Amino acid sequence: MKPTITLPPYPGELEDWWWKQTVQQWPEQGEERILNLLRQEIVRQSDRFNKTRNFDPSSYGARDLSILAYGNFYSPRTFAACGYALAEAFDYRGWRAPGKGPLRILDLGCGTGASSLAMLYYLRAWGIRNPIELDAWDYSGKSLTFLRRIHREANHLWPNTRVLTERKNLRHLDDHAAKGGYDLILSSYALNECWEESEEKERSDTIIHLGNLLKDSGYMLLIEPAEGEVCRSLHGASARAVKENDRLFIQAPYFNSMACPLWQTESKYFSHEVRPCTPPQKVDQINQRLNLEIREVKFGMSILSRVRPRALPEKSGMFRIISPVRKRKGTLSLWGLGVDGIEREYEWQRRNLPKEDQKLILSLQRGDLIDCTGNSEQLVNRARLKKVEDLSPKFVPRWKESI
Repeated sequence: MKPTITLPPYPGELEDWWWKQTVQQWPEQGEERILNLLRQEIVRQSDRFNKTRNFDPSSYGARDLSILAYGNFYSPRTFAACGYALAEAFDYRGWRAPGKGPLRILDLGCGTGASSLAMLYYLRAWGIRNPIELDAWDYSGKSLTFLRRIHREANHLWPNTRVLTERKNLRHLDDHAAKGGYDLILSSYALNECWEESEEKERSDTIIHLGNLLKDSGYMLLIEPAEGEVCRSLHGASARAVKENDRLFIQAPYFNSMACPLWQTESKYFSHEVRPCTPPQKVDQINQRLNLEIREVKFGMSILSRVRPRALPEKSGMFRIISPVRKRKGTLSLWGLGVDGIEREYEWQRRNLPKEDQKLILSLQRGDLIDCTGNSEQLVNRARLKKVEDLSPKFVPRWKESI
């Protein structure tokens, strides 16, 4: 299907910048030796994120090797995840830049700045011309130094922007005075570390506190790893936050400020995105011996705002795709979650579909927003459709391949 918005690929200048810093760190070592150092550290980081769940501040952000491994290997996917989340706020959920004056952004747990720089880069790519002021907070002073350097040395990618970094511990947000008035607040892959072993009340209080820092027109983008428990914690905290604060609304992932219906159910699915992103050449090279998944970015997301979401009628055909598209012997099918909060399977008989239409359906991605506009045979939790024209894309972001 034709994209509703296109994401430019990860800038080659950033790929080159990270590799240059790495080579300069070990000038006596050959390329293969450096690559092996990075690979070993990437395995340790992967275990830290996915197995040990060890989030001691001293375990990351203090060592050059750790920072350089993340910058070379993980930054492009963090960059992409931020781009996809921002695209939804910008393209479908109604976020708008101020009519005049600077656009103010806060990035919590920014690390070396993959998400911060993605915000600046994509806002400029999509035509936002306001001066941009970005406050970046992280506990690692070394990481913040890297962020300032990248922003300064590649400033042609995000002209007329300013980044102010502050070393802050996100576990104690209430202790930090902030001036507020932000148009966008972002946190990517950071809050889950602070929320490890926390209670839902503590998590929702964090979201409410951040909501108080937004302008009346401001939006908050919370991005987390695509792990079931982490995503359910995010959506549970978001639901409680809007219940306890009548000035805060859920914009996404669903509709009408509806809390994610999957976070308390026994559904086989949990709310997360699966989006393609073409890896830079250096990521491909590093991965040759690791064989990790590098051609997709998977993430959970909650978008909240001080603005009421658009009102859709309960019988609207709008739904978010929450599963892969499945190709069976006689059918194509996918699962979606609609305005009514019900999980529903959408199915087509392949014998009735031209090959080109089958390709269009197979190109749909988990996270796309679709309006089912055609007549369908409605069964229990199932809609049988006859043609691809029964679907109208409302938010279909797509990654633009490098030329």
